[in-house]
Formats: sequence, C-alpha cells, structure tokens
Amino acid sequence: MRKLDKLIIKSFIGPFVLTTAVATFILLIQYMLKYFDDFVGKDLGFMVFAKLLFYFALNMLQVALPLGVLVSSLMTFGNLGENFELTAIKSAGISLVRALRPVFFFAVLISIGAFFFNNYAVPVANLNAYSLLYDIKHKKPTLDIQEGAFYYGLPNYVIKVKEKLPDDISLKDVIIYDHTGSAGNKRVILADSSRMYTFLDDRYLKLELYDGNYYSEEKKLRNPIDRFSRTKYSRMDMVFSLASFALDTTDQSLFQNNRQMKNVSQLTHDIDSMKVRILETQSSFEERAMRYFSYFKEDYREDQRLQERNKQQDSVNTNVEFPSYLEHEADLGAKRLKPRKRPKSSKKSIVKKSLKNGRVERADTIKLSSLSLVDLDSIMIAKNVSMEGLVKSARTQSRNIQNTLNSLVSRTQATDRERNKYVISKFKIFSQAAACIVMFLIGAPLGAIIKKGGMGVPVIISIFFFIAYYIMTIMGQKYAKEGIMDGAFSVWIADLVLLPFGIFFLRQARIDARLFDVDIYIIWWDKLMARFRQRKKLVNT
Repeated sequence: MRKLDKLIIKSFIGPFVLTTAVATFILLIQYMLKYFDDFVGKDLGFMVFAKLLFYFALNMLQVALPLGVLVSSLMTFGNLGENFELTAIKSAGISLVRALRPVFFFAVLISIGAFFFNNYAVPVANLNAYSLLYDIKHKKPTLDIQEGAFYYGLPNYVIKVKEKLPDDISLKDVIIYDHTGSAGNKRVILADSSRMYTFLDDRYLKLELYDGNYYSEEKKLRNPIDRFSRTKYSRMDMVFSLASFALDTTDQSLFQNNRQMKNVSQLTHDIDSMKVRILETQSSFEERAMRYFSYFKEDYREDQRLQERNKQQDSVNTNVEFPSYLEHEADLGAKRLKPRKRPKSSKKSIVKKSLKNGRVERADTIKLSSLSLVDLDSIMIAKNVSMEGLVKSARTQSRNIQNTLNSLVSRTQATDRERNKYVISKFKIFSQAAACIVMFLIGAPLGAIIKKGGMGVPVIISIFFFIAYYIMTIMGQKYAKEGIMDGAFSVWIADLVLLPFGIFFLRQARIDARLFDVDIYIIWWDKLMARFRQRKKLVNT
C-alpha cells in the first residue's frame, strides 16, 4: 500500500506544480495588462519589473492554487483510469476511496499551507507590490525630445526642436522657453544647433547651445514700461536636473492601512473597531437632536428632578408619565397646544411661570401629575414672535434634525459598507484555502469517471468549474459590499455550492457510473421513447 500511495502522490505532484505555475502565469499576465500603459516609456529596468512580477505572482498564487489542485487531480486519476490502473487497483480489493486517500491528505496539507500563505505572505507581497506600483505610476517617462513637438518633461522649461539628427545627440533650430520665474514666455532662448547628453549616471542633462540669442523681458521698478534685452552668444551651456525622472521609493507605512495588507488578526481588530464606531454614531443622534428642543429640555430636566423628589418622599403616585419629545415636536405644529390630561390626584399641583429677562422660568413646582406641556402664549410673549415666526422656527429646527439624521445615516452606511469589505477580506483567507479541498473532491472522482488524461478534456472541464467558482465568488462579494448579503457568508457561497457536486461525483465514481458515456444516454432515451409509445398504444386500444 505504501508503494501504491507513493505512486499516486508522485503522479499528482508533477501535474500540480505545472498547472499551478501555468495558472499563476496566465492570471498574472491578465492582471498586469491593466497597468501596461503605466510602464511604457519609463525605462524601469529589468530588476524593477522582476520585483513587480514576483510580488504580484504571489498575489495570484492564492487564486491559482484551487485551479491547480482541480486540474492536477483530474489529470492524475484520468491517466490512471485511461491506462486501466484504477481497474487493476479495484481488482486487487482496494476501493476507490482508499486510492484517493493519500492525495486527499496531500490536498488537506495544501489547504493548510494555503491558509498560512494567504494570511502571512500575501499581505506582505501586496504591500510591496502596490507601493512599487504607486512609485512606477508617478515616475515620469524617460527624456524623449521629438522633432517639431513641444516637450514639457523638464520642470519649468519647454523645448522645441525642428530637426533631430540620427545620433540622438545633435539638434538643430532649438527653442527653449524659460518659465522659472512663473511669468509666462518672457525668457526665450534660440539656438542654431545644439548637443544633448547626460552625465553623472543620467542624473543631469546638458545642452550645449551654439550661435543663438537670449531674449528677456523684465519689469522695471516704478516704470510701466518693461525692459527688453537681447543677448547674442556663440556658445551657451545649460544643465537640467533629471531628479524628477528617477524612481522614488514611497514609505510603505502609508499603504499599511489598506485591508489587502492585513492578516486575520488585524482585520478582526479593524472590524470590531468599526462596529464600535457605528454604535457610537447611532447613539449620538439623540444627544445631538436634544439641542433643538430647548423648551422641552427645560421641562424634561425639571421632570427628572421632580421624579427624584417624589421618590425621596415615597409618594403614593409613582406612575409618572414623561412627555416624549417627538410628540412634543409634533404638537408644536398645531395652532394651540392643549394641556395633557393627567389622572386626578388628591394632592393638587400648581405650576407657576414668570417672565424674567425675556425668558420663561419656572417659579414653583409642587407635583408633576398636573404638569402641562409648554404654554404657547408664554413662549410667544417671551420670544416676542408671532405664530408664523414660531412655526417657521419649528420648521427650521425640524429640517436641522432631518439633516443631522441624514448625515449620521450616511456616515453609518459608509462605515458599514467598509466593514463588509473587511469581513470579506478576512473570511476570503479561509474560503480560498478550503477551496483546494473542494476542488480535489470534484476533480479526483471526475477523473476516475471520465478516464481521460492529458491536457485536453481535463483542462476543459476544469475551466468550466473554475469559471463557475470565480463567478459565484465575485457575485457574493458584490452583494456583500452592497449590504444585500452577509460578508462572512458571501465568500463561502462558491464552496458550499460546489461541494455537493464533489460528493455526487465521488458517489458515482464508487459505483463505476458512466456519466459521460454517450451510449448510456442513447439507451436511456430509447427506453423512454419505447415506454411512451407503449402507453400511447394502450390508450388507443
């Protein structure tokens, strides 16, 4: 049995390495084509491209691993079935499940390794890849002065060349506009010919100008007329710094807050922080809204003080009803507020109000049971406003409350959408690792059923299942980002949908079902049509 296990594992490892490498390369090329325009004409060098491809290859490897397991398992057991080795194994009394066991354990190890790789290696690779890509995007193209076109690559200078000789050094009819003073085209240099070359490791550009003129227009103090000067020269040298063309390295700490650069523990911490932030935003609405209820706030605070006083006196009537500030705000739209009817009590309550300094103040309060809502007449007298002004003020406050609520809702929704993205990134690390096991459960039994090896039929079937897996994953993530579906469940949809297919194929492989044999379906169709004709004959008779 050990020799058989070694034989099956060896036949699996070779196709697995090959198909994973090919899948990684294809995914890498497809991904890098999006940034192709950012690489053209920047003279990055081989090492920069090698680093960028290596980092993004590690990123693509997490997607290519399930595909590699699927294709290699199909090829391995397809070859065994095509060469009648599976038949020999079964004839020796070894079941198909026992033959699948060594490769299954190997797939489990791949899945565990994929989890640690996705959790620790991929975030570091993403940090290096995207920081380097950012530097490449912001790098200027190499110095390329073309004939008859204005060149704006040098800071504060514009150069136009009428003719450029084949040696890429000699130039004719050169015009240089000097914008160092930020005053427009007031400094112009003309040259009949020029020589252009770089020095000090391409850090500086030198232009040797011959037989030309230097024109300058400058303002004179206390004189409305500008001073114009022309200087004729036989040779003039100009040196330009090419520091802006160098590839600057950005501090990687600026990119560390992105969710793609974090592992499970860091993502969990950020998710919990966002939950707390959402709760704090929701709870702060009542506190912010209370400032717009100035009259109710006074009543509310006094009612609280009165309640405490009644508790201390062990009052018989302990059922004190507090007016809701929402009901109070609705009542302000009425023409006149009616006092709230309270249950009669043996102890009468008297609420005295007086006007002092243009403000309503409560002078004496005995009991809350007979407390009425805000006296509208007293408010209008205190504020010296009409009913129309009071209604207008109430509408303004209601609009302010609505704007505050809309702002808090928008902020909460934005934070919740961002939290869903972090939840997706967290559970995606687990689901992509588990996908290796699911793909093996599909590929190995299917290869035993098809009994076709090589790169033909297995690759076609693998592409079909991988596309289905990829589409379901993208759709689940999209629904989760929009808040339609839970983020933790969305990344598991593809695995949960494809797992029953793997179990079904395993069951069919154990009983040697001929799922892909055309003759079986032809016979089944003939039997169905014969039964249909027989029933039709019985009905006619």
